Amino acid sequence: MKIHSAKWIATAAAGFALCGCIHTSETVYRNPERVKVEFENDAAARMFYETLSKMKPDSTRRETDTTIRIPVIFRSERHEVEGENVAFNDAVKDCDTNQDGKITETEARIFQEHYAK
Repeated sequence: MKIHSAKWIATAAAGFALCGCIHTSETVYRNPERVKVEFENDAAARMFYETLSKMKPDSTRRETDTTIRIPVIFRSERHEVEGENVAFNDAVKDCDTNQDGKITETEARIFQEHYAK
């Protein structure tokens, strides 16, 4: 019985010692194309871009981490970073309330007042 247990322990120890770990790690930069948008006039464009430039970068930028682990055998890590175009597209979506692809001066003023707070 002692010999059988010793062989089993030695076999298990050798198996763990020789076992390799599969590790993957990737960073994905997500930066889609900017949405096409028109402005009613120069004042609407100026208000939109001024407001966009004053928005806090931390509030518009998102990063996510995903980790999957099975101890000793497998580990997978994924880090996703969103680029500047994501913030621009979100701002256009917020500003263009009727989603017609054209930002009016009224929409830009509302957007500016909303984010000035």
